[in-house]
Amino acid sequence: MPACACASPDALPWIRDVFRECVSTSTELTGFYLALLTIACWIAAQWPQLLHNFRVKRARGLSPWFLIQWLAGDAFNLIGCIATGDQAPTQTYTAVYFVCSDVALLAQYVYYEGTSGDDASNASDDESESDEGGPRRRRRQSSGSGRGALGIIGGFAATAAAGAVLAATSRGAATSTRDGTLFAERDGASPNDCAYNANPQWMQNFGRGVGYLAMMFYLGGRLAQIAKNKRRRSVEGLSLSMFALAISANVSYGFSILCSSHTKASLIRSLPWLGGSFGTVALDCAILAQSVAFRMRRTVPLLASGGSSDEDDLRDELL
Repeated sequence: MPACACASPDALPWIRDVFRECVSTSTELTGFYLALLTIACWIAAQWPQLLHNFRVKRARGLSPWFLIQWLAGDAFNLIGCIATGDQAPTQTYTAVYFVCSDVALLAQYVYYEGTSGDDASNASDDESESDEGGPRRRRRQSSGSGRGALGIIGGFAATAAAGAVLAATSRGAATSTRDGTLFAERDGASPNDCAYNANPQWMQNFGRGVGYLAMMFYLGGRLAQIAKNKRRRSVEGLSLSMFALAISANVSYGFSILCSSHTKASLIRSLPWLGGSFGTVALDCAILAQSVAFRMRRTVPLLASGGSSDEDDLRDELL
């Protein structure tokens, strides 16, 4: 990665050299560390759910629409980060990891459940699998449906990869055009500046449009999971730690963007990512609230019968 220059002489050299970011104020440094915290939270976020699914050899608590839209949102988020060209490198690195972890979780769901448990057509199966009475029934595995779901995973992964290659190629071509003079004149900045954006305006606009699309997928996926929880009247099968870590990651991610937005214009450009972060925080809090509400509903009959197995199961979900 070639060296770049910062306008401020107070910029920290190690952040400039390693991350190609200009950090010279306490607010900017706070935002940088929040971005690193975001990466740490996301690295850990989905592991509790992955380990839980592996342990019980099932993924029945997850909504397939939640997983598919989560992957779609992260794939378009990655394309948007690269196409806009004005997102911090740490944000782009995080977006790459998002896609990888989503593919792993969705592939695990396909392996254990297939897609024959579609929420729209198998609500009765979802309800029969909850711990609220009635026998547990295993969903039928469908090899054809499994191949179809794997195709969806591959499609989103290929879309993200193609978008990344296209954006990177276009950016390289733009930088080499007239030695960057055209864009230096337009932006009033040197191509050697860390904050210099060589992407053409149409690509930046496209990237922000894709960012809004990613935001809609994020919110839609959470709503699908909330709907499934409500229909089953249970969060059994979900790792609540995953949602707690997702809340921490999105809060730190959103505030890192706020700390790095120096002007009103840059804040407006970051709206797709701010909306996706804080919007999913609200919906993830709703999922945690559902877990509390469902637990309270079970408390009265459990106290009457002297049982406590469901409470133990719910407590295990938090571990």
